Amino acid sequence: MPEATRQAWAGSPPDWALDLFPAGLVASAHPSNPGARVWSLVGDRIGARISEQFKAGAGEYHTRYAASAHFQELFRQALAGTGIAVAEAPLIFDMGSGSGVNSIVPCFSLFPGARQVASDLSADLLLMLADYAVNTGLSERVICVVMDAMSARVATGRFDLVTGASILHHLVRPALGLRAAARALKPGGHAIFFEPFDGYGLIRLAYERILAEADLRKAPLEPAVEAVLRAMIDDIAARTEPDPRQPGFASLDDKWLFSREHITTAVRDCGFSEIRFVSHNDHATLYRDVALVQLRLGTGRDDLVLPGWATEILDGFDRALPRPVKGLLMLEGSVVLTKGA
Repeated sequence: MPEATRQAWAGSPPDWALDLFPAGLVASAHPSNPGARVWSLVGDRIGARISEQFKAGAGEYHTRYAASAHFQELFRQALAGTGIAVAEAPLIFDMGSGSGVNSIVPCFSLFPGARQVASDLSADLLLMLADYAVNTGLSERVICVVMDAMSARVATGRFDLVTGASILHHLVRPALGLRAAARALKPGGHAIFFEPFDGYGLIRLAYERILAEADLRKAPLEPAVEAVLRAMIDDIAARTEPDPRQPGFASLDDKWLFSREHITTAVRDCGFSEIRFVSHNDHATLYRDVALVQLRLGTGRDDLVLPGWATEILDGFDRALPRPVKGLLMLEGSVVLTKGA
């Protein structure tokens, strides 16, 4: 690295990261843990702050974000379901890392020799990750960089693996994320993304059937339950084949429910030679279980239940679709891409 660029660095980044950001980086430290550093790109003015939704649960960090085992299993499923071989000590570029629990932490468990670049628009979230890294002895193996992961500010063709745990469906143009992944990867490298899919259309149909049945029975649902079902119907409808040109689309958080065809078309010109999908769930009570989760998340309550006849409607959808079909009409899944040699 030229001396003029080296002087742009403040502090001591890991040696392996020095040439990954040709423009240089500037560090800021955690207010209560000076050893926990977050870096920003020289010349960047990204100022995204922690979301209000995340702030609401920040005090529960160790419990609310103790889900790394779940995401570790999703990575295992993606690896086993596709048979891809990842370097023993991979260099990983993670897109939209947040606090790292969904991607950085699982990858350290799966690839003990890994070195990782964690990227996010929020310095607040990356400070949590940097603090975690210091406290767990991982700070020499992960560098936290406040950046737009879709930009071309990271070195090209250097990474063995690109990861993104629920990032593409937040983007106005998901193809930009796919191109950024291809740009960062070495030839033969892989990318793994976890995303929602348009199989949620079946959940929408089930909820519409439940609401119609409630009217026929003259048996109103509990208001909180009905509100969640109607909100999910509207959300699923808005995210199924949405028009990005519509006013307000860019301001939505969750924007897309992908189809396999959409992703396949988007990667066509990105330099990937192979695309594979791995469904996350296809078990016997999938639709009933999803409804219960959405009731809990939508209300924050654990005591809400559907009437027996409504549960039977969901069970009817589950009985009608065998596991292989549920896998094809997936709700959530991994997208596994391989860059051409």
